[in-house]
Amino acid sequence: MKKFLNRLNSIDQLFALLRVLTLVGGLVWVLLAPIPGGQRKLLFYNFFFFSVYSILLYVYIYHHPPQIRKAYLVVLVLDLIFLSILTRYTGGFHSDFILGFFLLVALHSFYFGLKFGLAVATASALLYLLCAHTQINAQNFINLILRIAFFYLVAGSMGLLSRKEARDRQRIEQLYNDLNRHRAELEQERDKLAKILMGIDAGLVLLNRDQRILWMNRVAEEWFGPVQNLKDQFCGYALWRSSDICNDCPTERCLKSGKIETKEIEFKTDNHQLKFFRVTAAPLMNEAGEIEQILELMQDITREKELNLQMIHKSKLAAIGELASSIAHEINNPLSAIAVCIQQITDVMQSNGHEAENAHDIKLCLQSMKNEIQRCKKITTGLLDISRKSTHRRVPLNLNQVLRNVLMLVRYKAEKEHKNIELDLQQPLPEIIGEADELAQVFINLILNALEFTPTGKSIYIKSGTQNHQFVFVKVQDEGYGIPIQNLNKIFDPFFTTKPRGAGTGLGLAISQRIVRAHGGSIKVESKLHQGTVFTVLLPVARREA
Repeated sequence: MKKFLNRLNSIDQLFALLRVLTLVGGLVWVLLAPIPGGQRKLLFYNFFFFSVYSILLYVYIYHHPPQIRKAYLVVLVLDLIFLSILTRYTGGFHSDFILGFFLLVALHSFYFGLKFGLAVATASALLYLLCAHTQINAQNFINLILRIAFFYLVAGSMGLLSRKEARDRQRIEQLYNDLNRHRAELEQERDKLAKILMGIDAGLVLLNRDQRILWMNRVAEEWFGPVQNLKDQFCGYALWRSSDICNDCPTERCLKSGKIETKEIEFKTDNHQLKFFRVTAAPLMNEAGEIEQILELMQDITREKELNLQMIHKSKLAAIGELASSIAHEINNPLSAIAVCIQQITDVMQSNGHEAENAHDIKLCLQSMKNEIQRCKKITTGLLDISRKSTHRRVPLNLNQVLRNVLMLVRYKAEKEHKNIELDLQQPLPEIIGEADELAQVFINLILNALEFTPTGKSIYIKSGTQNHQFVFVKVQDEGYGIPIQNLNKIFDPFFTTKPRGAGTGLGLAISQRIVRAHGGSIKVESKLHQGTVFTVLLPVARREA
């Protein structure tokens, strides 16, 4: 029975309850009220008739639930007959069971709607008039009109309430359907996102504000170990096994700035394999706009680094090849001087001069030879420093010294082409953190370009200094032909060149920009036709430990 009642909605359950109360209450009233015997027997039969068709109603509903509204329509006719008999034989116009008509009108108006409720109100009014017509007179005519008006008032109010309830129910159902649809869409998006996060070819690590690990995707687990073993551990030790990695930590910078921060990390695995990672830390905000968690994206850029090294090394060799004649001349001059000194020593030793004079001459020659050898050594050392493969070992550097070493290699080329190179170096210049050979390649590329496009007799100016105490700058300015405005946005594109075919690859400036950016700096260009070009390299000053 309980299971059956649960299948009925609230109105259907109310219908059933009222039928039970009507039957019980009516039978008690018939038994206790002072009613003549013949009339009491008729009322008993009437209630028996009510109970029988009510039982048949719910038996039918139990077996045919979808037909419940049609069953109510049939039973409505029987209910009206039952109430008419009950009213007729319990006082007619003065019967208290007129309330049954009001209740019947109210329930059916709410259940079936306004129009049907007005129809039930009309039927109830006609049956009530039929039951009470013999008792109507001038004294109670007003009361009759009021009672019939109440039939329609109840039908109207309950019908309108039913219409509103139907609209609300329809809206609720629509909202419920929308909610289910959105929930299904969210579940699909969540599953899709989970597949993306777990399948992406990069490591993802979720950290709390204390930089402790909350979650890792599959790739990160393959690199650093199962998340179960690393959860709630400090990321510096759990992932990188060293606190040195935490210097200039992108996550700490992200927590302070509230912006996405990036850093490249060099990491040696348990099997002593050297790997490089690009770590990007992104803030995840809560509803209050505060950083709640940090998501770290880790990309294995080891292969990218290897390719960059190969490309940079080839670019170095190309630059050295371009300087080969200059370097040979720079070495040939001291070798010639050494040869002259050796000849002088030979002549002195073969002469019959005084020993003191000979010793003095030999000493001067040896000193001259020593100076020329040191000059050769500087040239070859600078050449070796530039030509060797980069190792990505960055140390404190003074850019002025790097510029002097570069000038030593390009000076003869400038002299041969009758072009001047003037230095204006700030002293002292703050140190930066970088690789001398890579930065030397940048300045060689810039100076060679300047020499290429500077007419004979003109000058190239190289200046160093500081900007806002945060950056060191180096400017390479020429008095050349300038760069057309349509080419300014292309000069850093790989393989873009205005040189004749076979005279250049168009990689020099692209590689230079990549090197400078890898050092955390930037390279800018300004140019005016027939007035010259200025390249400015900005590099961050080395941070001092607190």
